Amino acid sequence: MVAVGLAAAGFLGASAGPAQARPTIYVMPPNSAFVTRGTGAVGLYVPGTGGTVSRARAIAALRRGTVESDFGKPHGKILVDLAFGVPVQPSGPAVYISLPPPGEHPNTKRYSVMILGAGYHGILTSDSTRVRGLVSIADIAPTAVALQEGRSPPIRSEPERDAPADLRALDTRLSRVHHDRGWVLVTVVLTILALAVFAPRAAALGGAAAVTASLLLAWAGATRFGLVIPVMAALTIAFAVAGSLRRSVVPAIVAAFLVALTVILAVDPELNSLGVLGARPDGGGRFYGVGNQVETLLLPPILVAAAIGGLRRLLPLAALALVAIGWSKAGADGGGVLVFATALGVLGLRLRGLSPTPRRLALLALAVVVVALAFVGLDAVLGGSSHVTRAVGSGPDSLLGSLGHRLHLSWRSATDHWYRILIFLSCLGALVLMGTMRPRGATVDALLAGLAVSLLVNDTPVDVIGLGALGCLVLVRWESVDSRPMRLRAFTAAAVLAVLALALAGCGDEGTVRPVADTVVGTVQAEAPGKAVFLTQGCGACHTFKPAGPDASGSIGPDLDKLPQYAKAANQPLAQFVHESIVDPDKYIEKGYPKGVMPKSYKDLPPNDLKALVDFLTKPQG
Repeated sequence: MVAVGLAAAGFLGASAGPAQARPTIYVMPPNSAFVTRGTGAVGLYVPGTGGTVSRARAIAALRRGTVESDFGKPHGKILVDLAFGVPVQPSGPAVYISLPPPGEHPNTKRYSVMILGAGYHGILTSDSTRVRGLVSIADIAPTAVALQEGRSPPIRSEPERDAPADLRALDTRLSRVHHDRGWVLVTVVLTILALAVFAPRAAALGGAAAVTASLLLAWAGATRFGLVIPVMAALTIAFAVAGSLRRSVVPAIVAAFLVALTVILAVDPELNSLGVLGARPDGGGRFYGVGNQVETLLLPPILVAAAIGGLRRLLPLAALALVAIGWSKAGADGGGVLVFATALGVLGLRLRGLSPTPRRLALLALAVVVVALAFVGLDAVLGGSSHVTRAVGSGPDSLLGSLGHRLHLSWRSATDHWYRILIFLSCLGALVLMGTMRPRGATVDALLAGLAVSLLVNDTPVDVIGLGALGCLVLVRWESVDSRPMRLRAFTAAAVLAVLALALAGCGDEGTVRPVADTVVGTVQAEAPGKAVFLTQGCGACHTFKPAGPDASGSIGPDLDKLPQYAKAANQPLAQFVHESIVDPDKYIEKGYPKGVMPKSYKDLPPNDLKALVDFLTKPQG
């Protein structure tokens, strides 16, 4: 292990150097131990979003201070430069990070970040994550820029006596929760399905009961798989049954749940983030608040409570739900505000005895947009800040662009693999089956309207439609316990959903997961088999090479378009020079580039891949 750290006296005594065009972030070798030695703070970051990450995308995100899903590479203005190794004497605050290894990998590992100087001490914190010790990759570059310009940075620090030990504990917990989540989702789905069959009134509260069980397990620090699964099932059943014993108190119970959830999300967001049904900080997408899974699970219990309470309690319950889901200091789910406002609005129409005609639905849609904008505006005025308030504050173009981007991600997510298409279409079929039942209850109409909006504004369609079909089944059973024809159709839908339940764990919990081979098989173009190896290994993040395309525009290492010149200067045949430079990168060091920058792991590439890469670099065909 390489210890990375600077003595306090040496660092604080350094004089300010000349201003740089861009600040520099220092990349440490693999397996480096980040040691602050009394001055500085350490933390962890997730290198990207989605099921897979790559070194190239992580570098692009770091340099630009933005992050994309695993469907694309971050673009935009470059804010920082990267340098490999430790500066002898930094001229100001310094940021150090470790990077993922070359190639593409499952997004299951966190990487270290350290900031020295500028008053940093202990453990890093960020409002973008609200998890102590975990920061967003998108905040690292803006922090370096802010420190250079003397502004308040997005990443700060808190005192901590043993920050490395805290980070090890956090990393272990995130890994265990990540492992548990898929099977917890299966457990929750099967538990609610069983309740829908044997105890329909309890099943209506199943989503809220499952979220409560998840928060209790997080509070207890329970992460062991063998304990979490049975306890989740037992607590979900117990809370759901207990809450449904007296029909008249269901609205009060759901209202109390929403108040408690709001307080927990606002006061201790980490409790929800580290829960097995909470946000997914391990995947880098949502670090805090209410995600699409929880949002969809909570729709049925809130609709049932509002239906039981009637028009008199509809507005108070709607207000509590919007605050819990949408307030930036709690759920911070802007899409959820639209979803719940739509669903509760349709429920209000039905409770008044009005059918949802196109004209009434159009007026309701307008009212929902007005309510959502007013809610977000009030949140911003009161000091709230989230991606939602920023998007609304940026104007209509930003909102429409965000919606278009989400629709694009949603489509890619739903069609990324055959099994996702199958799950989506099967759950859609189950929803159509239940939606065409006659008579159809008010809560079912409300749920279907909410799901339609959710599929438009959220970017995890398989989560939404899968758990939405489960919720629709629950409401059909709740509203038709004594109706034989509707009961038969509900059982048919239950059978369809039971077959899909095991698949739900793999489709929604970890974002889009793609199989990643150890060896790249095949080619990007028939005439350039080494191009796939070049791109997969992330070479373009550090080098410029025109035949590899626009993504190969890095400036950290030498320009590979000049390889013939380099080989001639070294008095070596081109192919031999390139091969030796890959397997032993320190053998030939071009002027102006430091030694020890390029990883030495490329010598372990499979022989066929290595040969293809050398051929591509020496005889490129595009």
